[in-house]
Amino acid sequence: MKKLFFLMAFAAMAWGGEISAVKAQSLEPEFEGEVVAVFPDGTSGKLEKHTVRIKTGAGVYIAGFAAAKQKTKVVIDGGTANVRMDGSQPVELIVRAKDNKADPMSIVRVFRMKATPKNRSAVISAVGTFNVQSNTLDFLPFTAKKYGESSYRLSFATRPTGEYGVIVSNPNNVDEKMVIVSTFAIDNGSDPKKK
Repeated sequence: MKKLFFLMAFAAMAWGGEISAVKAQSLEPEFEGEVVAVFPDGTSGKLEKHTVRIKTGAGVYIAGFAAAKQKTKVVIDGGTANVRMDGSQPVELIVRAKDNKADPMSIVRVFRMKATPKNRSAVISAVGTFNVQSNTLDFLPFTAKKYGESSYRLSFATRPTGEYGVIVSNPNNVDEKMVIVSTFAIDNGSDPKKK
């Protein structure tokens, strides 16, 4: 009888451990490149994905030199993100990649965007005098840990208010012209909204 009780207790502990492990990893996005926001209460929300437009503005050239910068930027229709987070609380994202063996800093970019009522945009490159190129993206620094089978859980020590985009690079991507950006916003207040 003691053996039976011991086996039942062991099975219950093993089963409970498996459920806990599954529950802990249940926030992992389904597809590569998807991003999920994790809210302080333990709930989550999938970030909206956008195929962006690339716009290049003409520079001013005098005697063969660029007198004003020629800027290339990504543009997303709509002035605000659907997923909004409270900057006074922890902000965490779970990003699914091809696998979670690479350094996340090399494949995940989280950047701030300029918002207008019609769209959000970010300058990805600028060519200026003597064809000097610069990347002017305003990156949001993060720390990351492996999460689940193929994801990273990102945490942000600084959480300035604004509209943000996330790009997950795919080293096997054959179409480098197609850029997918997942978007979220950080609000300064205690009542963020999930639209």
